[in-house]
Amino acid sequence: MRRTDHPAPVLGGGLAFLLVGAALLLQELDLLVLSWALVLPAILIVVGAVTALAGVAAAHRRLS
Repeated sequence: MRRTDHPAPVLGGGLAFLLVGAALLLQELDLLVLSWALVLPAILIVVGAVTALAGVAAAHRRLS
């Protein structure tokens, strides 16, 4: 098994879980009213952005 240079998928997944947990807690406390039609695309955007940024950082590190 090959060791990866950057744990981007793990970071993206962890961030997604944090966002979902925070949103559910705020919604349960009636501090936030969200529709899942907005939450799920936002999670996908965040996970994609983290993965893309990690790829750019890894490529930059290999060139240096």
